[in-house]
This record gives sequence, structure tokens and C-alpha cells, in this order.
Amino acid sequence: MEMPAASRNEMGMEVQELNKTLMIFRQIEPLLYAIGRSHGCGDEVIARILFNCIFTLHDQKKKHGREKDRHALIALFMKECRGIARPVEGEEFPSVISRMNESEREAVLLVYGAGLSIGDVSSVMKKPEDEVKEDLLRGIRFIRKHPDVEGCPEYHRLYVDYLERSIERTEKVAFEMHIHQCPGCQEDLATFQETLLELREFFEQSHVPEGFRLKLDGLIDTEMEKRKKKNKKRKRTGIIALVAAFLLLFTGFMTDGFASIYYTYADWKNDEDPLLREFYQSGIGERLNLTAEDNGVKITIKTAIADEIQTLVYYEIEDMEKDRRLMVDTENGFTIENQIDFLNGEGRGIFMEEGKSEEGNVEEKNIHKGSFSLPPIVDDVEDPLIKLSFTQLIAMSPDMKSTMEVYATNAMEEMEMTRGDWEFEIPVEKNKSRVLKLNQEVEVEGLPVRLEELVIAPTTTALTYSIREGEEEPLSIFQLLFDSIKTEEKTASINWFSWPVYQDDYDDGWSSYSQNFDSLYFEELGEPELVFSRLQMHVPEELTFKIDSTKPFPQVHEYGGGSIVVEEPSKDRPGEVTMKMPLTDNRDFDTVYIMSKEESEGSGDFRNDGEMESVYLDRNGKEFEEEDWDYEEVMKGNYPRSLTVKQSFKMFKQGKPAPDLIPTEFIIDGYEKTVFLDQSVPLKFKNK
Repeated sequence: MEMPAASRNEMGMEVQELNKTLMIFRQIEPLLYAIGRSHGCGDEVIARILFNCIFTLHDQKKKHGREKDRHALIALFMKECRGIARPVEGEEFPSVISRMNESEREAVLLVYGAGLSIGDVSSVMKKPEDEVKEDLLRGIRFIRKHPDVEGCPEYHRLYVDYLERSIERTEKVAFEMHIHQCPGCQEDLATFQETLLELREFFEQSHVPEGFRLKLDGLIDTEMEKRKKKNKKRKRTGIIALVAAFLLLFTGFMTDGFASIYYTYADWKNDEDPLLREFYQSGIGERLNLTAEDNGVKITIKTAIADEIQTLVYYEIEDMEKDRRLMVDTENGFTIENQIDFLNGEGRGIFMEEGKSEEGNVEEKNIHKGSFSLPPIVDDVEDPLIKLSFTQLIAMSPDMKSTMEVYATNAMEEMEMTRGDWEFEIPVEKNKSRVLKLNQEVEVEGLPVRLEELVIAPTTTALTYSIREGEEEPLSIFQLLFDSIKTEEKTASINWFSWPVYQDDYDDGWSSYSQNFDSLYFEELGEPELVFSRLQMHVPEELTFKIDSTKPFPQVHEYGGGSIVVEEPSKDRPGEVTMKMPLTDNRDFDTVYIMSKEESEGSGDFRNDGEMESVYLDRNGKEFEEEDWDYEEVMKGNYPRSLTVKQSFKMFKQGKPAPDLIPTEFIIDGYEKTVFLDQSVPLKFKNK
């Protein structure tokens, strides 16, 4: 008997609506499967939950947009998983995530798994964005393999925004300046980013076992059969095949925007950079002069030079209508369309590199020349192209000579922006580098340093070295900073905003780092001289002390050649504790990290949201305020010491203020100090 036309139409609509839901599901099936495993669920349970969610969403018959439907399916699936979540033993990401508390797990899965914005996750989880960021911070700390690395508590709240490139500009400048002089925060942020990269890679590579798909197919087939019988329709022909076809078309899920790429600037010295001329003369790179115009602005890509360390793109921006110098806004107006063709930043630091001279940018009022650096291209990419899209430019003030001044200003938000659409496909060839072995061991302030190799690349020079680390050491290097590498003809300065990048840990207690300098590719090396700049050390001097409310204030505790002075808590704010660390001639420590007992023993449930105040001393001992920094001197490597003079405690419990929690016992496990160096060593190569 033929199915009535009305029934056929009704059934067709049913399949059509179901396919809309399946199209959404098709995009995120591997993600949902990974989320299910991260709640401790097995394949059969995940299949049943997904089946329920698909038909629940389908039956609602709401006309959402695709993204809203996608969010609805994720939110519904996580809600169902939440009720049956269980912790699972193991070191794989799903097992570790399953052992988190509920809010941390959901924040990590939604942001770093689903790729949702903080704002979207705030909507899904129905909590403020700041609380979502707190969940993310605690979640990543739970996952990572370096639990003893903490950094400065007052900067923890900036990690997520900084790595997601959503940090407010003035905070970004202050944070980067702090990072460059705080080895604890450098290591903390580096391991935090390392965990994020590994987590994102896990989700990008997630796949669905075939057995799981068969389970889900069977559930969908059975449900469609029930619906057909309920409507007294004859046996369905082709519908199961149609649904199965959609399921068989499921492909791996890759979220957008995961690659966190940090771009750099370097202004040109003259109309054509001397190094660029040497590239051309040596057959490295080619003159491209690719142009794109929009909104009265022309961007020209001069050339691109790639090697194993970075990919350097030279550009020029001309304002054809106004006397303005425009620079690229790499935070809000710069996209690499083919991020997958670039390494994920491994081997590179988080830095913003500036040019050392801006003479060529002052003569013309409407032209800005510069370059930006991208991560190196993956080796197996054939005929590599850099697919760039510019959408926003920043107008530099007429009196600004350097892009450094743009980022150093506190009025960044008030600067004029120009929007448009400038797209490029830039051909590039990856060039080989020379690797010179060193295998030298030297002493810096009595501490051993191993110099391992020097990579001479076209765009930069990279020194690999190792320092001995570990709490068992009486003194250990937190950070060793260099000034330059000198040859007879050239001084290769460090890329100052590319601080030493962690490479590897050895079994003998040594850790390997890499530091970039200017290029020496076209120089006669001879026996170059490595010039040191400063040393930051950790001194493991421990101290535990209590606040005794029965004794008078201030209460003084001797430490590190100086003192820690506990002030009397305010009567109207008894939960806030303030300590001062006076500057004295005998004080040995620069910074000391004081933890309350609650923080130390609270497994992440407690944190201090107090403030820390510092003063700054240059190499000559001159004291000055942060706003008085000479950024050109900083660019040359003359970075000041930062000495903590005040720290306050304001306790939070599980992400919320806890004014009734009064810390009374405090723990110090050591302090950091800085030594300015006046030392250099000749580099002795094993091979040339």
C-alpha cells in the first residue's frame, strides 16, 4: 500500500529536521565524545546521552542559528554528563579532567575543547566572566605537570586574557614588563602555555572509535523505526541509509583560533634594511612587493624570509589620504588563515620585539615601514604560502618614532584605528641554518653554565645553553640574561623582548634554554665573545612566622639580610594583612613570595588577591618609579631590578572573597635576587 502524500511529506519534514540537527552534530562529534570521556563515561553511556540530546534538540523544533544550536547541543550534552560524572584514574587528558571539580572541568572543556569565547562560556555556565577565568586558571594548574611552579599571585588573573590576546592594553604592557624581570612568572606562564598547547592538540586530534558510531547509529535507527510505527507509516526505505550517510561523513573536528601566535615588530633603519639587502644579494628571499588597498590605505608586503627559528615578513603601510603613519594591530586586526602550516610556537618565547632604530620612519609622514615575525613553517609543507588578513591598523602619534612607544603608552585605547580588508598570499621558502657546537662550561658568579650550541640562521642567531636547577642546590639560577655576541665587525644584541625560552630538562638536573640575538649570518665569526648582562638567582632560605594578636604591632621578622614588618590589621578589615620590606644596605633579597598557610595547604581552594608594591633600581643603584622607565634603555637590555617593599593579603575561598578568613601563619620557601654582570667569555666552536 502506498504511503499517503501527507504522511510522506510529514515523514520528509521529520527527516529534514533531523538532518539539520545531525549537521550540527556532525561538526562536533569528536569534541562531544572527548567531553564524555572527560566526565568518566564509557562508549555506551556517551552514545546514549548523545542520542537523547540529538532527539531532544530535534524535538524542540526551535529556529536557532547554527552557532546557537551548536552551543545548545554542547550545553545539553554537558548537563546530561554532569549528573553521572565520575573520576577516572590515569594520566591521559580525559582521565585527568574527570578528576577536576565540576566548574573547572566545564570551563576547560568549553573554552579549550569547544573553542567558545569566555563570553559564550559565561552565558552557558551562567556565571560572570571573571569566575570563568578563575575556573580556567585552577583547571590548567590541575592538569599541568609542574605543580610547584606558582609565579606571583597578583598576576595570575592576567594569564588567561594574555594568552587569549584579550588583555587590556595598559595591563598588557605592565604585565610584560613584570614578566621580563620575574623568572617565577616566566616559568609559571611558560608551563601554563605549554599545558594549553598540549590540551588543544589533544582536542584537535580527538577522534571517534568506529564501534561507538555503530552504537549510536543503532540507537538512531531504532528511534526512527518507533516513530514511523507510531504514525502508522509503512516500513521506511532509505531513511536509515540517509541518516547513516550523514554519520559516515563525520570528519575530525578542529576548533578555530587555537594557535596562539605572538607577533613582533622591528622598524626599518633606512629605505631598505641593510640585512634585507644582504638577503637579496645572497639569493635568500625575493622582492615581492605584493600590494592591497582599502579605505585609502595601501599595504605592501616587501618580502618574507623563513628559517627554522622564525618567519620574518617585511611590510610597508602608506596612508594615501592623510599624513598618518599606520602600524599593524597584531592583537585585534591580524589573522593567519593557514595557522596549521606553522609550528605552534614551540621553541619561541612570548615576546614583542621592537626595532633598535626608527630613522627611516621619521622622514615620511604617511609611511610606516617595519617587519613582524611569525613562528617557523612546518618542514613538510610543499610550496608554502603565508595567508594573511589585516583588518585593523593603529595610527601612530606624529611624535612617536617607534612602535615600542605605542605599546608603552597608557592611552592606547584612545588612539585612532583604521579598519579595512587587506589580504595576502605570500610565497616563502624555508632557508637552512648553520649549527655550531660549543660544549663549553663556564662559571657565572660561581654558578656553572653550559654553552651548548649556536644556530646561525638568516634572520637571527640562537644560543642554546643549560643551567643547573633544583631545590637541592644551595643557590640556583632562575634566569641568566645576556647582553650581546660580539665579533670583530658587529655586535649582535639580544632580541630583548624574546626572553630565554625553556627547551628541555636533562636527567642530571640541568635545564636547557635558548636565547635569540641579531643575525650573524653574513659575518666572519672568528672567536666571538658572549657578553653577560645579569643573573637572577633563587636562594632557598625558609621561614615560617605567625601573627600574634596578643603582642604589639608592628611585628618584625628578620629575613634575607633584611626584615619583614607586619602592620596591625585594620579594625574594620581584620582579614586584610599588610607587610612591608624596608630597603636597607644589608638586604639581600629583591622579591620574596609569602604564602598564607591556607594557600599552602588548601589545594587551590584558597588564594591571595592582595597587592604587591615594588621600587626599581638601575645598574648604578638609582631609584625610580615605573612610569619613569627609559624604554630605549630597556630595549638595550638595561632592565632595572625590582624590589618588593610591600605585600598585602586579602583572602579568597573557591574564587569568592572571604573577608572573615584571617590568615595568621605565613610560609616563605626562599627569595630571588638580581646581580648585574660585567663578564664575557670567548665562544669556542667544536665545528665550523
